[in-house]
Amino acid sequence: MWCGPINTKIKVAFASGTDDLNVRLIAHLRRIFPELPLYVVSEFPPAESGVVWVRYQGGLLENWARCRSVFHGKSIRLAGVLLVPGVPFRRMRLLALLLAPFYFLAVNENLNDFMLRPRSLPAIARHFAWRLRNFLRWHFRPAASRPPHRWRDLRNAAARIAGRLRYRRAAPLPSAPTVPGVSMATVPRGSGYAASVNRIVVDAPRDRICLLDHEPDPAFLDAFDRAFLRVPGLFCAIASGGHADGDGWRYVSHGAGCCSQYDTAKFRALGGLGVAHETSEAAFLDLCSRAWQRGWPTVSVAGACRESRGGVEEPASLEAPARPRAFPDASRDRILALAGGAVAVFPGKPATGKPRVLVASAYVPFPLSHGGAVRIHNLTARALAEWDQILVAFAETAAPPAPELLERFVEVVLVRRAGSHRVPSRGRPEVVEHFASAAFRAALRETVRKWQPAIAQLEFTQMAQYAADCLPARTILVEHDITFDLYQQMHRDSRDWDLRRQLKLWRRFETAAWRTVSCVVTMSEKDRALVSGTRAVTLPNGVDLRRFQPAARPPEPRRLLFVGSFSHLPNLMAAAFFLDEVWPHLRDARLHIIAGARHQYFLEYHAAHAKLNLPRPGVEVEGFVSDVREAYERAAVVVAPLVVSAGTNLKILEALACGRPVVSTLAGVNGLDLVAGRDFVLVHTAAEMAAAIEELLASPDQCRRLAAAGRRRMEEDYGWDEIARRQSELYRALMAP
Repeated sequence: MWCGPINTKIKVAFASGTDDLNVRLIAHLRRIFPELPLYVVSEFPPAESGVVWVRYQGGLLENWARCRSVFHGKSIRLAGVLLVPGVPFRRMRLLALLLAPFYFLAVNENLNDFMLRPRSLPAIARHFAWRLRNFLRWHFRPAASRPPHRWRDLRNAAARIAGRLRYRRAAPLPSAPTVPGVSMATVPRGSGYAASVNRIVVDAPRDRICLLDHEPDPAFLDAFDRAFLRVPGLFCAIASGGHADGDGWRYVSHGAGCCSQYDTAKFRALGGLGVAHETSEAAFLDLCSRAWQRGWPTVSVAGACRESRGGVEEPASLEAPARPRAFPDASRDRILALAGGAVAVFPGKPATGKPRVLVASAYVPFPLSHGGAVRIHNLTARALAEWDQILVAFAETAAPPAPELLERFVEVVLVRRAGSHRVPSRGRPEVVEHFASAAFRAALRETVRKWQPAIAQLEFTQMAQYAADCLPARTILVEHDITFDLYQQMHRDSRDWDLRRQLKLWRRFETAAWRTVSCVVTMSEKDRALVSGTRAVTLPNGVDLRRFQPAARPPEPRRLLFVGSFSHLPNLMAAAFFLDEVWPHLRDARLHIIAGARHQYFLEYHAAHAKLNLPRPGVEVEGFVSDVREAYERAAVVVAPLVVSAGTNLKILEALACGRPVVSTLAGVNGLDLVAGRDFVLVHTAAEMAAAIEELLASPDQCRRLAAAGRRRMEEDYGWDEIARRQSELYRALMAP
């Protein structure tokens, strides 16, 4: 392989096998041409030291371009690849062949190797003969030790393909066969659904039909009844069986266990349970799927306990009229995505009849683990007086939300995000693909259909992919930062291929997203000037002046504070800059870093772009802190050593509101209308930052002057109350005809 001017010969290990074999491959290549530097192409950073990691992510062409960029000016002398069956890295082998066809080294599980050379033909022949011999031994060994169905694999695959084709061509779900004039009471016990239904009770006061496997009690029925009262258009409520959390529910597609309650009118309209199904689960699935086609949801209720009380009575007589026409929007894919177990719904405060605002967020806005959560938390708290709010958010788990959320939203819908390091290569930014979810899309559509909000507010740029799912509501995209501007800054002094590609993808995605929403909200006038193609408004970040107050006690001597979640790459880059270039110039100081939740994970995730050496004398690293006020009280100086930035830095505002002097780079105060020298100390280099910190630590009077000026400025221009008032004005303007 030749890429531009050749400066260095290298060898590359393509980790295309299992973890243990990849370790052996790297050790094997170390022994061959030991004088050459070793690069490793793999999904995760290798544990071995002394190697250069090249990330393997995306499709073949994407990885080919990334490797070409990393290997620019270098000549591959050896490209080692594991030829192991049954691993999902066949394209990695092709990548190695494309990059170095004349230096391709194939290695098997026993570390026997060969190159694609004429003199290697005997070794190649031996390798394929060995593979064929192992295949025959595996399939023709005695039946007692042979895994079942090995020879049926091809037939099973053909059947699955045929089934998928039938599924795509299928008409809407048919109604269950019914016999006119015949009631359910005539179905024999022990056949079909009747095998597990002990009682069918018509609950006249509630206008419900109850299918139970025990004698009902008032508490049991009340748990179902609460769901009907709170879920508009509900068809069926089902005992949870572990499917719901706390006081919430989940959307489900069937009711196993025969503990369910149906709306009587809807149950009759659908024709009731079909008599042709062999199992109760199939009958319920058919019934609830037909209801979903009508747009009638089925939910799993947590509050309904199941206590078997025995007793069998004949089912009530229920006639089965014909089923009405199907609801066109309730497709199979939408039903299965919504009812797959990832969506949990929690009723909150009672609706008041005020105009409704739906907030769709990439993160749950409580606890306050990052600046975006702080903003959403403060603005939604102040919107209570004028608006009924609904929250749909991604969450790591479907655990019940905090009381702070249930007290402010009429409904909280949490969608569990299935995190994965592998994302599809579909021409969109990696973060956008991480938040692409069929379950979230279905939950958002169902929530819009249920509540019919006037405004849908999409928090964070990646959520713009769901703008069309919020219609007919007027949509607002809240740009906590202009993301392509951030990548443009990071790429300015870097030749990193991934940064260049993400910049290209973000610019295309973000500028197209602006045209799909009614309005874009930015954090600063600088960001607003970048928005084109739609209306843009600046609603800056603020600070809770009642919560963040100047401390009564003096700070600890020579204690510095940096607050920045490592999930945000610029914060990692800032910490690396400060520790590598500023910290060595400070003597007898202590540094407290609040790195946010899962900071160790993000240290590894961003390792290709920012390397951070944290274990140092005097440096204290803390993860998520629910209340940062004590950290501000203890700090003598707050530092913001950012080298790139977009949006605005909420932590600067909090520090100034707490009466703490701030030393910041220009990027640290990006978008904030602050006066250098009066409100904070501005520095441009590492040496300037170290000198400014030492000067402040030696001058308490100057610290007090800066603290008083910063607090005064926050009170004048950065209170959340005024920002919330302007947000409500924007809502009303968008609602106007």
